[in-house]
Amino acid sequence: MKTGQVIILGISIVAAFLIFGIFFYAARGNQNTVSVVGAATKRFDSDIVKWRITLNRTSDIKELSTGYRLIQADLQVLKGLLKERNIDDKDISIQPIGTDPVYGPQGQTSNYNIRQSLFVVTANIAAVEELALNPAALLDKGVIMQNSNLEYLNSQLAEIKMALLSEATKDARKRAEEIAKNSGASLGTVTSLKAGVFQINEPYSNEVSDYGMYNTQTKTKDITVTVRASFIIK
Repeated sequence: MKTGQVIILGISIVAAFLIFGIFFYAARGNQNTVSVVGAATKRFDSDIVKWRITLNRTSDIKELSTGYRLIQADLQVLKGLLKERNIDDKDISIQPIGTDPVYGPQGQTSNYNIRQSLFVVTANIAAVEELALNPAALLDKGVIMQNSNLEYLNSQLAEIKMALLSEATKDARKRAEEIAKNSGASLGTVTSLKAGVFQINEPYSNEVSDYGMYNTQTKTKDITVTVRASFIIK
């Protein structure tokens, strides 16, 4: 075969594949699809509480060492009350003591606020709430809480999220099947799936965020997720 004929044959083969490829992708692009959004919501209760506490003492500038001893005694009182409620030391994380100057009217340092921060993480929610929501037991012993904050969490959240994604995907398929059925078509394979962010809120809340939400202020929560799906329609 002459060189010119070989070149022409090669060009013809390449052109044939190119035409076939264009036709193939055009055919795929002309497939009818339906896009839907599935959703799923689940209500769940927290099984862990995180209690953030800051104890406070005000000390004269000349009596800082006494102030440190007093706030250390306050810490022991708190730990004792927690132990009485079956909360172990391993559930308590103690932070370094901090001090803040208190300035007088002329701008001079007159006193110091001494802070002892710690947090408790436990499944014994009732015991923590007994102290956090009714601090009389601490006040009766002279212990002052500068800050006190409860966060309610769930140790099985990862499993809850996985199950919810499955439910949202099923809901998306049901919606697509209903659309296909009412249009006289049948549902084909899925072409794309995209999960949204999780919204975890107090019950009956309609608050959402593009980055997701995680409300830790209530023991009972609603978790919602959406799944965007596209299916071929035959």
